[in-house]
Amino acid sequence: MAPSYPISAVSKLTGIPLDTLRAWERRYRAVIPKRAGRGRVYSEEQIQKLLLLRRAVEQGHSIGQVAALGDRQLRELLEKGSSIAAGQSSVKETDSSDLLAPVLHALDRFDYAGTDREINRLAAALGSPRTFVHQAALPLMRTVGERWHEGKCSIAQEHLLTNLLTGLLASLVRTYSPSNPPARVLLATPANEHHAFPILAAAMLTAAGGLGAIYLGTDLPAADIALAARKSEADVVLLSLSFAPKFEVLEDLIYVADKAPSAADLWLGGSPELHLDRATAGSRWMVLPDFTALEHQLAARGARF
Repeated sequence: MAPSYPISAVSKLTGIPLDTLRAWERRYRAVIPKRAGRGRVYSEEQIQKLLLLRRAVEQGHSIGQVAALGDRQLRELLEKGSSIAAGQSSVKETDSSDLLAPVLHALDRFDYAGTDREINRLAAALGSPRTFVHQAALPLMRTVGERWHEGKCSIAQEHLLTNLLTGLLASLVRTYSPSNPPARVLLATPANEHHAFPILAAAMLTAAGGLGAIYLGTDLPAADIALAARKSEADVVLLSLSFAPKFEVLEDLIYVADKAPSAADLWLGGSPELHLDRATAGSRWMVLPDFTALEHQLAARGARF
Protein backbone atom coordinates (compact mmCIF):
# COMPACT_ATOMS: atom_id res chain seq x y z
CA MET A 1 0.00 0.00 0.00
CA ALA A 2 1.30 3.45 -0.93
CA PRO A 3 2.23 5.55 2.10
CA SER A 4 -0.02 8.40 3.15
CA TYR A 5 0.62 11.32 5.46
CA PRO A 6 -1.61 13.34 7.82
CA ILE A 7 -1.78 17.11 7.37
CA SER A 8 0.48 17.78 10.36
CA ALA A 9 3.24 15.68 8.79
CA VAL A 10 2.70 17.32 5.40
CA SER A 11 3.10 20.75 6.96
CA LYS A 12 6.44 19.73 8.46
CA LEU A 13 7.65 18.03 5.27
CA THR A 14 6.76 20.93 2.97
CA GLY A 15 7.32 23.88 5.31
CA ILE A 16 3.81 25.14 4.49
CA PRO A 17 1.83 26.29 7.56
CA LEU A 18 -1.32 24.33 8.38
CA ASP A 19 -3.59 27.34 7.82
CA THR A 20 -2.02 27.92 4.40
CA LEU A 21 -2.44 24.26 3.42
CA ARG A 22 -6.11 24.36 4.30
CA ALA A 23 -6.60 27.63 2.40
CA TRP A 24 -4.89 26.25 -0.70
CA GLU A 25 -7.17 23.22 -0.64
CA ARG A 26 -10.39 25.06 0.15
CA ARG A 27 -9.99 28.05 -2.13
CA TYR A 28 -7.86 26.75 -4.97
CA ARG A 29 -8.10 22.93 -4.82
CA ALA A 30 -4.31 22.81 -5.16
CA VAL A 31 -4.45 19.17 -4.03
CA ILE A 32 -7.42 17.10 -2.94
CA PRO A 33 -6.44 14.79 -0.08
CA LYS A 34 -8.35 11.65 0.75
CA ARG A 35 -10.38 11.38 3.91
CA ALA A 36 -9.58 8.70 6.46
CA GLY A 37 -10.43 7.98 10.05
CA ARG A 38 -7.65 10.30 11.16
CA GLY A 39 -8.66 13.15 8.84
CA ARG A 40 -6.99 14.30 5.65
CA VAL A 41 -4.24 12.08 4.27
CA TYR A 42 -1.88 12.95 1.43
CA SER A 43 0.06 10.88 -1.06
CA GLU A 44 3.75 11.33 -1.85
CA GLU A 45 2.76 12.73 -5.26
CA GLN A 46 0.63 15.39 -3.59
CA ILE A 47 3.48 16.31 -1.26
CA GLN A 48 5.77 16.75 -4.28
CA LYS A 49 3.22 19.05 -5.91
CA LEU A 50 2.90 21.08 -2.72
CA LEU A 51 6.67 21.51 -2.64
CA LEU A 52 6.59 22.75 -6.23
CA LEU A 53 3.74 25.13 -5.41
CA ARG A 54 5.61 26.51 -2.42
CA ARG A 55 8.66 27.22 -4.59
CA ALA A 56 6.46 28.91 -7.20
CA VAL A 57 4.89 31.15 -4.55
CA GLU A 58 8.37 31.97 -3.22
CA GLN A 59 9.29 33.11 -6.73
CA GLY A 60 6.42 35.59 -6.58
CA HIS A 61 3.57 33.76 -8.34
CA SER A 62 0.17 33.90 -6.67
CA ILE A 63 -1.25 30.56 -5.60
CA GLY A 64 -4.38 31.29 -7.63
CA GLN A 65 -2.28 31.42 -10.81
CA VAL A 66 -0.37 28.18 -10.27
CA ALA A 67 -2.63 25.88 -8.23
CA ALA A 68 -4.17 24.21 -11.29
CA LEU A 69 -0.84 23.56 -13.06
CA GLY A 70 0.54 20.05 -13.33
CA ASP A 71 3.92 19.03 -11.97
CA ARG A 72 5.62 19.33 -15.36
CA GLN A 73 4.22 22.81 -15.95
CA LEU A 74 5.29 23.87 -12.46
CA ARG A 75 8.84 22.63 -13.02
CA GLU A 76 9.05 24.50 -16.33
CA LEU A 77 7.75 27.64 -14.63
CA LEU A 78 10.30 27.31 -11.82
CA GLU A 79 13.17 26.76 -14.23
CA LYS A 80 12.18 29.85 -16.19
CA GLY A 81 11.83 31.90 -13.02
CA SER A 82 15.20 30.73 -11.70
CA SER A 83 16.95 31.75 -14.91
CA ILE A 84 15.29 35.17 -14.83
CA ALA A 85 16.18 35.65 -11.18
CA ALA A 86 19.77 34.61 -11.84
CA GLY A 87 20.00 37.16 -14.62
CA GLN A 88 18.41 39.88 -12.55
CA SER A 89 20.61 39.20 -9.54
CA SER A 90 23.67 39.96 -11.68
CA VAL A 91 22.33 43.38 -12.58
CA LYS A 92 24.54 46.11 -11.19
CA GLU A 93 23.15 48.77 -8.91
CA THR A 94 23.66 51.33 -11.67
CA ASP A 95 21.23 49.37 -13.86
CA SER A 96 18.38 49.50 -11.33
CA SER A 97 16.77 52.33 -13.30
CA ASP A 98 16.17 49.89 -16.16
CA LEU A 99 14.34 47.53 -13.79
CA LEU A 100 12.20 50.28 -12.33
CA ALA A 101 11.46 52.23 -15.51
CA PRO A 102 8.19 50.41 -16.42
CA VAL A 103 6.83 50.91 -12.88
CA LEU A 104 7.77 54.58 -12.83
CA HIS A 105 6.35 55.14 -16.32
CA ALA A 106 3.00 53.69 -15.26
CA LEU A 107 3.13 55.70 -12.02
CA ASP A 108 3.79 58.90 -13.96
CA ARG A 109 0.52 58.31 -15.85
CA PHE A 110 -1.43 57.47 -12.68
CA ASP A 111 -2.05 54.07 -14.25
CA TYR A 112 -3.10 52.11 -11.16
CA ALA A 113 -3.59 48.76 -12.91
CA GLY A 114 -0.41 49.19 -14.94
CA THR A 115 1.68 50.09 -11.89
CA ASP A 116 0.27 47.10 -10.02
CA ARG A 117 1.01 44.82 -12.97
CA GLU A 118 4.62 46.02 -13.27
CA ILE A 119 5.25 45.68 -9.52
CA ASN A 120 4.00 42.09 -9.58
CA ARG A 121 6.05 41.37 -12.69
CA LEU A 122 9.15 42.56 -10.83
CA ALA A 123 8.26 40.47 -7.79
CA ALA A 124 8.01 37.35 -9.98
CA ALA A 125 11.20 38.11 -11.90
CA LEU A 126 13.35 38.78 -8.86
CA GLY A 127 12.39 35.55 -7.13
CA SER A 128 12.63 35.86 -3.37
CA PRO A 129 10.73 38.56 -1.45
CA ARG A 130 13.98 39.73 0.16
CA THR A 131 15.54 40.31 -3.27
CA PHE A 132 12.43 42.20 -4.32
CA VAL A 133 12.62 44.45 -1.27
CA HIS A 134 16.30 45.32 -1.80
CA GLN A 135 16.38 45.53 -5.60
CA ALA A 136 12.91 46.90 -6.34
CA ALA A 137 10.85 48.13 -3.38
CA LEU A 138 13.57 50.18 -1.65
CA PRO A 139 14.93 51.73 -4.88
CA LEU A 140 11.36 52.58 -5.90
CA MET A 141 10.72 54.24 -2.57
CA ARG A 142 13.96 56.21 -2.74
CA THR A 143 13.31 57.30 -6.32
CA VAL A 144 9.75 58.44 -5.63
CA GLY A 145 10.92 60.24 -2.48
CA GLU A 146 13.65 62.04 -4.41
CA ARG A 147 11.21 62.99 -7.15
CA TRP A 148 8.78 64.36 -4.57
CA HIS A 149 11.49 66.57 -3.03
CA GLU A 150 12.38 67.79 -6.55
CA GLY A 151 8.76 68.57 -7.33
CA LYS A 152 8.58 65.89 -10.02
CA CYS A 153 6.18 63.59 -8.18
CA SER A 154 2.91 64.35 -6.39
CA ILE A 155 1.77 63.15 -2.99
CA ALA A 156 -1.04 61.31 -4.81
CA GLN A 157 1.51 59.26 -6.75
CA GLU A 158 3.42 58.48 -3.57
CA HIS A 159 0.18 57.31 -1.98
CA LEU A 160 -0.66 55.19 -5.02
CA LEU A 161 2.68 53.39 -4.80
CA THR A 162 2.37 53.01 -1.01
CA ASN A 163 -1.08 51.44 -1.37
CA LEU A 164 0.10 48.94 -3.97
CA LEU A 165 3.16 47.95 -1.94
CA THR A 166 0.95 47.60 1.14
CA GLY A 167 -1.20 45.17 -0.84
CA LEU A 168 1.89 43.20 -1.74
CA LEU A 169 2.85 43.16 1.95
CA ALA A 170 -0.54 41.63 2.76
CA SER A 171 0.19 38.89 0.23
CA LEU A 172 3.59 38.24 1.81
CA VAL A 173 2.01 38.00 5.26
CA ARG A 174 -0.54 35.47 4.00
CA THR A 175 2.08 33.39 2.20
CA TYR A 176 5.09 33.43 4.49
CA SER A 177 3.87 33.98 8.04
CA PRO A 178 3.27 30.65 9.79
CA SER A 179 0.33 30.18 12.14
CA ASN A 180 2.75 30.14 15.07
CA PRO A 181 5.66 32.40 14.07
CA PRO A 182 8.85 32.37 16.13
CA ALA A 183 8.28 36.05 16.90
CA ARG A 184 5.64 38.73 16.34
CA VAL A 185 6.86 42.15 15.26
CA LEU A 186 4.57 45.17 15.57
CA LEU A 187 5.50 47.92 13.09
CA ALA A 188 4.30 51.54 13.01
CA THR A 189 5.39 55.16 13.07
CA PRO A 190 4.62 57.50 15.99
CA ALA A 191 2.31 60.50 15.85
CA ASN A 192 3.13 63.12 13.20
CA GLU A 193 5.47 60.74 11.34
CA HIS A 194 3.81 60.23 7.95
CA HIS A 195 6.73 58.73 6.03
CA ALA A 196 5.44 55.22 5.26
CA PHE A 197 8.11 53.71 3.01
CA PRO A 198 10.77 52.66 5.56
CA ILE A 199 8.37 50.97 7.97
CA LEU A 200 6.54 49.33 5.05
CA ALA A 201 9.82 47.90 3.73
CA ALA A 202 10.66 46.68 7.23
CA ALA A 203 7.28 44.95 7.42
CA MET A 204 7.91 43.26 4.06
CA LEU A 205 11.28 41.95 5.26
CA THR A 206 9.69 40.76 8.50
CA ALA A 207 7.00 38.82 6.65
CA ALA A 208 9.46 37.47 4.07
CA GLY A 209 11.58 36.11 6.91
CA GLY A 210 8.65 34.10 8.24
CA LEU A 211 7.98 36.22 11.32
CA GLY A 212 4.58 37.53 12.30
CA ALA A 213 4.30 41.07 10.89
CA ILE A 214 1.70 43.29 12.58
CA TYR A 215 1.75 46.36 10.34
CA LEU A 216 -0.24 49.28 11.76
CA GLY A 217 0.87 52.02 9.37
CA THR A 218 1.82 55.61 10.15
CA ASP A 219 0.99 58.47 12.51
CA LEU A 220 -0.20 56.48 15.54
CA PRO A 221 -0.62 57.84 19.07
CA ALA A 222 1.68 56.30 21.65
CA ALA A 223 -1.27 54.94 23.64
CA ASP A 224 -2.53 53.01 20.60
CA ILE A 225 0.92 51.58 19.89
CA ALA A 226 1.31 50.39 23.46
CA LEU A 227 -2.22 48.96 23.53
CA ALA A 228 -1.66 47.05 20.28
CA ALA A 229 1.65 45.72 21.60
CA ARG A 230 -0.07 44.37 24.72
CA LYS A 231 -3.12 42.96 22.98
CA SER A 232 -1.08 41.25 20.24
CA GLU A 233 1.56 40.06 22.73
CA ALA A 234 4.20 41.43 20.39
CA ASP A 235 7.75 40.21 20.91
CA VAL A 236 9.15 43.29 19.18
CA VAL A 237 7.88 46.84 18.67
CA LEU A 238 9.56 48.54 15.72
CA LEU A 239 8.95 52.24 15.10
CA SER A 240 10.40 54.33 12.31
CA LEU A 241 11.44 57.99 12.30
CA SER A 242 12.63 60.09 9.39
CA PHE A 243 13.83 62.92 11.62
CA ALA A 244 15.57 63.46 14.94
CA PRO A 245 12.97 63.03 17.69
CA LYS A 246 11.66 66.24 19.17
CA PHE A 247 10.32 66.62 22.70
CA GLU A 248 6.83 65.30 21.85
CA VAL A 249 8.27 62.23 20.12
CA LEU A 250 10.63 61.55 23.02
CA GLU A 251 7.63 61.65 25.35
CA ASP A 252 5.86 59.13 23.13
CA LEU A 253 8.90 56.82 23.12
CA ILE A 254 9.07 56.99 26.90
CA TYR A 255 5.34 56.19 27.11
CA VAL A 256 5.63 53.16 24.80
CA ALA A 257 8.67 51.91 26.73
CA ASP A 258 6.69 52.18 29.96
CA LYS A 259 3.43 50.63 28.71
CA ALA A 260 4.57 48.00 26.20
CA PRO A 261 5.08 44.41 27.42
CA SER A 262 8.17 44.27 29.60
CA ALA A 263 9.53 41.28 27.67
CA ALA A 264 9.20 42.97 24.27
CA ASP A 265 12.24 44.35 22.48
CA LEU A 266 11.88 47.96 21.35
CA TRP A 267 13.58 48.94 18.10
CA LEU A 268 13.76 52.37 16.49
CA GLY A 269 14.64 52.58 12.81
CA GLY A 270 15.90 55.68 11.08
CA SER A 271 18.89 57.30 9.46
CA PRO A 272 22.45 56.48 10.58
CA GLU A 273 22.50 59.92 12.25
CA LEU A 274 19.56 59.04 14.52
CA HIS A 275 20.60 58.96 18.16
CA LEU A 276 18.68 58.78 21.42
CA ASP A 277 19.62 60.27 24.74
CA ARG A 278 19.21 57.10 26.77
CA ALA A 279 18.82 59.06 29.99
CA THR A 280 15.93 61.00 28.43
CA ALA A 281 14.20 58.40 26.28
CA GLY A 282 14.86 55.39 28.45
CA SER A 283 17.20 52.47 28.02
CA ARG A 284 14.85 50.01 26.28
CA TRP A 285 15.11 51.39 22.75
CA MET A 286 17.67 49.95 20.32
CA VAL A 287 18.43 52.20 17.34
CA LEU A 288 18.81 50.34 14.02
CA PRO A 289 20.59 52.61 11.55
CA ASP A 290 19.88 50.62 8.37
CA PHE A 291 18.19 47.54 6.93
CA THR A 292 21.30 45.42 7.41
CA ALA A 293 21.06 45.99 11.15
CA LEU A 294 17.33 45.24 11.00
CA GLU A 295 17.87 41.93 9.18
CA HIS A 296 20.52 40.96 11.72
CA GLN A 297 18.06 41.51 14.56
CA LEU A 298 15.23 39.75 12.70
CA ALA A 299 17.49 36.74 12.10
CA ALA A 300 18.28 36.62 15.81
CA ARG A 301 14.51 36.40 16.35
CA GLY A 302 14.19 33.42 13.99
CA ALA A 303 13.78 35.02 10.55
CA ARG A 304 15.00 32.99 7.58
CA PHE A 305 16.53 34.95 4.68
